[in-house]
Amino acid sequence: MSSADSPVFYDPAGRRWRRVRRTWLALAVVVTSLAAIFIASVLINPVLPIFNIRPVASLPHTADIKPKPPNIPANPVEKKFKRAQAELQHALATTKRVVPAKRASEMAPVPAPAIPPPANPTSRPLSIGFYINWDESSLASLERNLDHLDWVIAEWSHLDNGKNANPLATDVDVPALNFIRQTRPQVRIIVMVQNLIDEKFDSGLLARNIADEASRQHLISALTNFVEGNKFGGVCVDFEEPPQSSQANLLVFMQELHDVFAPKGLTVIQTVPFDDPDWNYKSYAAVSDYLMLMAYDQHWAGSDAGPIASQSWFEQHLVSRMQQLQPAKTIIALGNYGYDWTEGENQADEVTCQEALIRARDSKVKISFDPGSRNPYFEYDEEDESHHRVWLLDAVTAYNEMRAASGYKPAGFAVWRLGSEDPSIWSILGTQQSGSPNVLNRIVYGYDVDFEGTGEVLKVISRPQDGWRNLDVDAANGFIKSEEFVVTPSSYVIQRGGDHPGLIALTFDDGPDPEWTPAILDILKQENVPATFFIIGKNGQAYPDLMRRIVNEGHEIGNHTFTHPNLGEIPASLTELELNATQRLIESQVGRSTVLFRPPYFGDAEADKPQEVEPAFQAQELGYLILGVRIDPDDWKMPVSADDIVDRTIKRAMDTNPETRGQVVLLHDSGGDRSATVQALPRLIHELRARGFRFVPVSDLAGLTREQVMPPLAASQRVFTRADAITFFFVSTGGWTLQWVFVIGIVLGLGRLIFIGALAFTQWLRSRRRERLHAGETYAPFVSVIVPAHNEEMVIKNTIRSLLVSEHKNYEIIVVDDGSQDKTAEIVRANFSDNDRIKLFSVPNGGKAAALNFGLRHATGEIVVALDADTLFAPQTIGALAHRFYDQRIGAVAGNAKVGNRINIVTRWQALEYITSQNMDRRAFASLNCITVVPGAVGAWRRDLLEQAGGFPADTLAEDQDLTLRIRRMGYNIGYEENALAWTEAPDRLRALARQRFRWAFGTLQCMRKHLDALFRPRYGTLGFIALPNVWIFQILFPLISPVMDLMLCYTLISAGLDWLQQPKGYSFTNLRQVLFYYALFLAIDWVAACFAFMLEKKEQWRLLWWLFLQRFCYRQVMYYVMIKSVAVATRGATVGWGKLDRKATVELQP
Repeated sequence: MSSADSPVFYDPAGRRWRRVRRTWLALAVVVTSLAAIFIASVLINPVLPIFNIRPVASLPHTADIKPKPPNIPANPVEKKFKRAQAELQHALATTKRVVPAKRASEMAPVPAPAIPPPANPTSRPLSIGFYINWDESSLASLERNLDHLDWVIAEWSHLDNGKNANPLATDVDVPALNFIRQTRPQVRIIVMVQNLIDEKFDSGLLARNIADEASRQHLISALTNFVEGNKFGGVCVDFEEPPQSSQANLLVFMQELHDVFAPKGLTVIQTVPFDDPDWNYKSYAAVSDYLMLMAYDQHWAGSDAGPIASQSWFEQHLVSRMQQLQPAKTIIALGNYGYDWTEGENQADEVTCQEALIRARDSKVKISFDPGSRNPYFEYDEEDESHHRVWLLDAVTAYNEMRAASGYKPAGFAVWRLGSEDPSIWSILGTQQSGSPNVLNRIVYGYDVDFEGTGEVLKVISRPQDGWRNLDVDAANGFIKSEEFVVTPSSYVIQRGGDHPGLIALTFDDGPDPEWTPAILDILKQENVPATFFIIGKNGQAYPDLMRRIVNEGHEIGNHTFTHPNLGEIPASLTELELNATQRLIESQVGRSTVLFRPPYFGDAEADKPQEVEPAFQAQELGYLILGVRIDPDDWKMPVSADDIVDRTIKRAMDTNPETRGQVVLLHDSGGDRSATVQALPRLIHELRARGFRFVPVSDLAGLTREQVMPPLAASQRVFTRADAITFFFVSTGGWTLQWVFVIGIVLGLGRLIFIGALAFTQWLRSRRRERLHAGETYAPFVSVIVPAHNEEMVIKNTIRSLLVSEHKNYEIIVVDDGSQDKTAEIVRANFSDNDRIKLFSVPNGGKAAALNFGLRHATGEIVVALDADTLFAPQTIGALAHRFYDQRIGAVAGNAKVGNRINIVTRWQALEYITSQNMDRRAFASLNCITVVPGAVGAWRRDLLEQAGGFPADTLAEDQDLTLRIRRMGYNIGYEENALAWTEAPDRLRALARQRFRWAFGTLQCMRKHLDALFRPRYGTLGFIALPNVWIFQILFPLISPVMDLMLCYTLISAGLDWLQQPKGYSFTNLRQVLFYYALFLAIDWVAACFAFMLEKKEQWRLLWWLFLQRFCYRQVMYYVMIKSVAVATRGATVGWGKLDRKATVELQP
């Protein structure tokens, strides 16, 4: 193959690919090395000095310390704290419900219980816990307390509602199951089966499943398979609210179930309500291994407020039950949860014991122990003035109940439920009940935060700690008469330091920002005031010069994480990454590290949320100095004025109460409109100075120097910091570039739409003028229609028939069979051999360009019309094309190609594209005489110009585009004829569409390279200055970067959503509004332009417009793929075949 005939980009020796590969390899080595150094530096915690910040000795601290009873050791086990925290944060309010037969009235004080005296059984009762899937705290409780349990009753099955053949629906919690079997395999797992459907007990479903022997055996078989298949120890039947008419069937079911399970060594337990006369307790006990009494819900969520299980109610019904039951076959289930009734509402909130304690603590109310019911309760008011009454069952109520029941020697006690219980219950559950109740003094739970000292430099000095309650025990019978919560369980103790009256420190969070930070720095410089800037890493990465300016002007920099997440809601490992990444950024840009840290969303120096303190403790362990804040003028809340900021700051600064006064002022230099902060700052400085305050950096409050809180880097660290600096530079530049690509892309796209629309309208007006003048209608040159065909047996007959009905009569049809392996030639001969207009030639396969050139050599017409073999011409098409050549300046004419097989979403998208993109562009560029493609589907050429140009070129895959550019460069005009309609067959599958568009894209790339010398050449006018740049920008570059715009939008939406969730009141929508504005503006104008394109077309299907947005999005992804592939193939220099599509003969002429 000669070099002249070689395809563009063809490189048989592969030299280009080797050069490119070497370049990419070198770049990959550099990038990988930088990335490795950067990742290592971020993963390795920086070594920071540890400072011991002591509270000011002259200030009293005892007021800050809650009294604690002696000998309450702090809980040293971190794992326990984590589990407890999970219980608090995820505990659900749902508790086990048993509907009582009647409502109980308020209980009067009771005398000493008339029950059998406590006995000393030879073996302790079973300790049983109910496990549920729908609360993660249940798993946390299981993990912490499995050592105290003999059995676990797991709520892992229920009756199916009839949708499946299996009457049983199951849901095994595999992590819980594995934990039990790996930790204490001797614990017996009993699976619970319920008739609970959609949070309601389905009486009808239960009745149907036990109505006859067949139904019962079906259910028993399913239970047996489930229990044996999972090697469970038995089943706990919890069928509640059965119809009275089904009680007999339920009894038979339990007998039949026991008959099957007993020989297999499987346990059968049945739950029954504590006080329902409809249940025949003695009969049910006879057909079960154990009967479980659900001894709670005297008052329930739907009743009036009252004790959940008063001691007298419990003892009264216990006496009745035990007169009928054998203690050795009886298990008593104890409640450990609470109800929060709101006055005026019908339904109470179900709360865990932990939630109840926290509500009491937060409301600053005392928990009382009702002497009549011996249940704890409290009342509180919300800020909305709603009045609440909370009753709960805790470890003390469980103790009294167990003591009352222990004389009967029941088989065991069960607690409903794991995850909602008072953790202190595990000190008594499963014991002999002969020990002292003093084991309950300790409250094994705590989540508040205590502070010691004064100041805003914080240090966590104690981890989670147990609470304490005093108990009043009746010496006569050993029952607990009352409990008093002396110490509410706590989780952290924080030491406050840095209190120096008369000093004040300005701090700025969330920067730097290119608009507000320089303005603030200018004011600080003018006023000679030092400050501390707690920077967000991503902002510092974007504006490193501002970080350097902050340090160079004598201010301090602190760490405020890299992306400003809520650290209490992310894993500890991510917290470390946030801190380390920001630390490495600071080191790489200013040559210093920092020990100052303020967590995002830390609130203030009195933060009472453990999830806020835990990240602070983690940072402290890494060597950071934690800074709180007391003076927060809320400059981030909108709207806010400069007066508001000044007034709030002065008011807090002048506070003389050591418990509330502050010295650290929190302002913001980023995150939204900070104009009010900038306006307030000079006044704020003057007002505070006038009141005698002296401005200092936060290091002064901590008793440290600037060099101590921002130590310079050692020489050995500089190699790594330089690598980090390069990495941050490229990441920052990449982010900046993406943002500008988005904006520039939108702006260019908008400009192009408007430009194209105006030009297209101009062309439309000219075409209307030609029609009115009947220009060229008398010009009827002889036309040669060339149809290259390769394996076109499916479509060739219809194509020729559409040509034969042409209104233009002076033409010939030349069919070139390009080495077809099907019956293309035979079909033409069989159907058209007697037609003198049609000439059939069969040649060896040489490609489309060779077939066209062969036809050109045998053509006799003055005008040559070329069309694909899958295309149908409208009757007026040949004439409409030919008439345009009356103008001797016309060298070629492009017709109006349309999709003729609009049979699915893919082809409809292409129909939309042909109208709104391809034809719209041809209309527009026809006005400037710079059409770049006369489509192969419908186009006409002067034959003498084709011959001068050397025929259809074979060195590109886009011979129609290549030839169009040649004719235009010869000085001739390229016209567009909208009435020359042609209906072509488009790919109907995305894969086929991608193959076709790859051929088009690669051919376009070849043509642009081949005609590169015409770019910006004055002699080629609009072709070199408008058309070719349009192709390079919008057909080559834009497909490569257009997904960036979609990704940028998605990233912005996700980022904005996360930021808003973390701080909804202070979130600034500025960036989001900007991105959405540009994107929405582009979509709106694109829609208008598409509507305009349809207006210019005759008789089009407007319903196609509904696909516009989806089509644009999907096309961007397809074109991104094909353009990447095209560039890669061009780089490799490989040959590319035509990639002919399979014809399906689905084209129809549209009206």
